Amino acid sequence: MKFSAILLILIQFPLHAQCDPEYTYFDTIPDNVNIISGDSCFYTSDIDVLNALINDNDLDYDSPLELGTQTWFSGRLKILVAGNYGNSSGVNDTIFTLPDSIGNWDQLSSLYLEWNRIESLPESFNQLTNLQSFYISNNQLQYLPNDFGNLTILYLLDIGYNELDSLPESFCDLSGLTYFWAFNNTLSSVPACICSLDINWNDMDAAWYPYFAIGGNQLCDNVPECVANSEHFHTSLDQFYYSFMVTDSQDCDAAAVSGVLIIPEKIHLFNPYPNPFNPTTTIEFSIPKTEFVSVKVYNIVGHEVTTLINNELSTGNHSIKWDGSRQPSGLYFVQIESGSFVQTRKMVLLK
Repeated sequence: MKFSAILLILIQFPLHAQCDPEYTYFDTIPDNVNIISGDSCFYTSDIDVLNALINDNDLDYDSPLELGTQTWFSGRLKILVAGNYGNSSGVNDTIFTLPDSIGNWDQLSSLYLEWNRIESLPESFNQLTNLQSFYISNNQLQYLPNDFGNLTILYLLDIGYNELDSLPESFCDLSGLTYFWAFNNTLSSVPACICSLDINWNDMDAAWYPYFAIGGNQLCDNVPECVANSEHFHTSLDQFYYSFMVTDSQDCDAAAVSGVLIIPEKIHLFNPYPNPFNPTTTIEFSIPKTEFVSVKVYNIVGHEVTTLINNELSTGNHSIKWDGSRQPSGLYFVQIESGSFVQTRKMVLLK
């Protein structure tokens, strides 16, 4: 057969890549997918977890490869960026739950899930034994699995701005942990064995990020020495961009006695409600003393939308409503600032 005839056949009947039985071929690769090594064959088990994540959260994608930003190596998912950032790099809607099959991502090295509303991690999460960095800040995480310590090569863990009140004993098995950020939870205790971890409790890296920070919790009694004596026992990162450190002391005075709220030592910005909202939401906060307070709303790119408060307020609880009827649907941030204290909450306007 002449070459021209062979070429004509290939044009009319193009050959598809041949994948091993455990892999699935995709003829279209979206721009959000980075392939370091390999071709259009993707490990079917990895794809199934992506599909489960989409279906369980009713996300709007035509292909599992469209979710977030993905990096693949030799057909295996290595990095997934699925934060709810309000832009094209993350997911296009909120993740509320992770699929039980997430343990099948056993080659995953980095997972980004910031600014979603995840309350718990599936039991199979302990199977992600190749995970090196895990970002799940600004969710509603209430606990870590008891066997979380199985992730022995985990290098960076960011669980800031969640609702954790304790850490499991297995946490002390995270022998590879170098960066640990647990600020702005409701932690009242940490395992005594945490001091066995090889974490630099006091210093910062070349980019001025602390290796350890645990401010804004409720660590008041029986705090392990390495934590209590850390330079960053009262350190947090700004909630908006993680661009600078802020001082956020341990909250040891907040309590309810006979139904009466005792004002804490620091300012506290509560989650707006309703959230998502249309078109108004209520923003509540408490301040421990009369002081100058600024409350502003920003859009997803950090531009100021409006200033709600910018004056001196008295001690106690305060409430204000924001009307977003003149703004487009999307992700917004309300930020309270007083002196060196800054705290931010996420709001979603849905019209």
